[in-house]
Amino acid sequence: MPSLGALLISGSMMLPTQALPDLQHTEWRLQSPAQPAPQPTLSISDSRISGFAGCNRFTLGIDEEGRHQVSTTRMACALEAMAREQALLKLLGAPFRLLPSSDGRYLTLAAGKTVYRFAKADAAQAALVSPQAAWRPRAGEQYWYATRGDCADGVCLRLRGNEGEPWRDYHGEIAGFTPEAGRSYYLKLQGEPERGGGTALQLVKVIYQETVTSVVD
Repeated sequence: MPSLGALLISGSMMLPTQALPDLQHTEWRLQSPAQPAPQPTLSISDSRISGFAGCNRFTLGIDEEGRHQVSTTRMACALEAMAREQALLKLLGAPFRLLPSSDGRYLTLAAGKTVYRFAKADAAQAALVSPQAAWRPRAGEQYWYATRGDCADGVCLRLRGNEGEPWRDYHGEIAGFTPEAGRSYYLKLQGEPERGGGTALQLVKVIYQETVTSVVD
């Protein structure tokens, strides 16, 4: 049986989503090496690894010859961000060791002298917040997943901080942003305090967007 302390992920082995069932349906955010926001993420679910590499989204799989295959979207970002992203994708495409911490709070990916440490997203607390509960955005720079969806009183914008959180209904507007039906977005926003005590959201940048496809049995 594979050890929960360390697993070598090579071209001749299964992905860690299959070998380490305790990692199923978990979300992780990069802790080190330190990087400016938005930090890369890992999402482990249904025997696959996907996530955000710093500019593009990625999916990690195994090809017919048993080698790692990393598929990504094709957005262009600043040169520094692209260089950081390529370093992470290089690690994901090579044999690496997967090292869950004993308390389950951290996940380390290591290949030779290259080490990336991820912290587990705290979805437990987020799950206690009802998607229909009243919610207000905060001031300052922030990053949100966004989509149009069915809310308690019709169609509205829905936001969440990471892929492990429930969607939160947002009945306000994001200045400069008009979502399209059937698409999901990852946004960089700026929250500006209003006189009445609320916070107005302003679009800074659409980091990426993708088509949402319904799965029918």
